[in-house]
Amino acid sequence: MNRFSHFTATSLAIFGLFSTGLHAQSTLDLLKENPERLASVHHSYEYIPQTETSAPKGFKPFYVSHYGRHGSRRMIGSTATLSYDYMRKADSLGILTSLGRELYNDIIAVYEGHIDMDGELSERGGREHREIAGRLYRRATPVFTNKKRDFIDVQSSTIPRCLISMANFTAELDDRSPLLRFSYITGTKYINLLSNSCKDSKEVRRYARHVQDSILTAEINPDRFIKAIFTVSADSLTNAIAAPRKIMEQVFYYGGAAQCIEVPVDIIGKYFTFEEAVSEYKAHNARSYINMGNSAKYGDNMVWAARDLVRDFVNRADDAISKDSGKAADLRFGHDTGIMPLVGLMDIVGPGDRMDETSTAFDKWQSFRYLSMGSNLQLIFYRNSKNEILVRTLYNEREVTYRGLAPYSGPYYRWPDLRAHLLSRASHYDSL
Repeated sequence: MNRFSHFTATSLAIFGLFSTGLHAQSTLDLLKENPERLASVHHSYEYIPQTETSAPKGFKPFYVSHYGRHGSRRMIGSTATLSYDYMRKADSLGILTSLGRELYNDIIAVYEGHIDMDGELSERGGREHREIAGRLYRRATPVFTNKKRDFIDVQSSTIPRCLISMANFTAELDDRSPLLRFSYITGTKYINLLSNSCKDSKEVRRYARHVQDSILTAEINPDRFIKAIFTVSADSLTNAIAAPRKIMEQVFYYGGAAQCIEVPVDIIGKYFTFEEAVSEYKAHNARSYINMGNSAKYGDNMVWAARDLVRDFVNRADDAISKDSGKAADLRFGHDTGIMPLVGLMDIVGPGDRMDETSTAFDKWQSFRYLSMGSNLQLIFYRNSKNEILVRTLYNEREVTYRGLAPYSGPYYRWPDLRAHLLSRASHYDSL
């Protein structure tokens, strides 16, 4: 039985109750509701339907501007191998318990999906982008069925997982509306545009890792895990393989990766207590927020990187708004390091929130919600007979608003107002 099913009110008392989250649930409630969310930024895309706000009378959609993170993928770099390397070494030394041997077998199952496929998109990731594209088509069908506006411009990072995400997304649109014409482009120029490096990135990453390690040191005693998996002491394990917390961290990452490649093992649920899993999530959540989000300490460094990308949204929209334009959509495919600074610079309420990264990020900024695989931003443009332009913005297919900007109605903003807001925000950071 999954040990998470034994999570009780006592556990809630330990970690505290938090009031924010989807449907006003606490972060802990949401993690308990779907333990796959514990994987943080490695959580596969989760579409959560909502009632969408109808456009004001007389306004019809005519153009879409979009950014999508690649879909579910395999682990990257050392995280693709370390967990397997640790467990293989322990097995060769004969220091695994019977439960440890079960974990090793589960680790092997995940590792086999990574052999010669480090960082590559999974089948699940491809389906995610097809499904997102299908819902966008239904959400804004007139955009993709107008014979006078049949052209779609597509930009992508050069990384294969982005290119294959792009291929799946556009193939779905093409299947639904064969009249569409696509232009594709990639290159170093587009990596720099779609996922630009933040300012003082080494300093930011060092601090983010420090915060993650501090949370893990304060909240996790590895003794229970080590005794369950290994037959030697923590000191002996450190000398033979690696520090216990490092081993736990890498095993946890593999547990998150299992959902992305659809391996039917439950590493997190079987080998971690819920409290341990939440602490691992909390630490990785804070690190991700500092590394990519609009945090109080380093948010300016992050959003600075998205200035040219914001201007790309504005300039392409200006061109598409012309009644002579044949443009239906601009589609962009990149990374978590691109979409998070973007929504921070745009000052979108929710994913772009600025807060103290250590004390409140777990309560209010949820990486499984804002930075999962396949995370996406959709700006849908509407026009009426008076040539007035409104924009509705969705983040992960949920309507969002802009901080400090008055809407025309509900989540609909006048394009001149939103345009001025975006350019002002971009210009503000030019001098950073």
